[in-house]
Amino acid sequence: MKMKNINDLVFNPHPIAKEAEKLPSDMRQMYAESKQAKMDFENGYGISVLFGSMFYSNGIDTYEVGILKDGVLCYNTPITNDVIGYVTADEVTDIMRKIQELPID
Repeated sequence: MKMKNINDLVFNPHPIAKEAEKLPSDMRQMYAESKQAKMDFENGYGISVLFGSMFYSNGIDTYEVGILKDGVLCYNTPITNDVIGYVTADEVTDIMRKIQELPID
């Protein structure tokens, strides 16, 4: 099995971006620029990667990562017990590798 990495992720506007037109102008751009990518793995785990200054991301070259279990944020893996903020693209790939190596429950 080939390990997935950050280049396999597809970023789309974050669902919150749809609400941007309803916000005050000073917040509108931050919400509108928000992006998210999700990917599920064969072991039942997955990853959610957020990009944008509304998250633990600088909106330039760092990301916020959450680990998913059956599509829901999971806070009890050997990798972390929270979301992981301000990670680089290489670190996202490393986290993806670790998630894919988790045993199937």
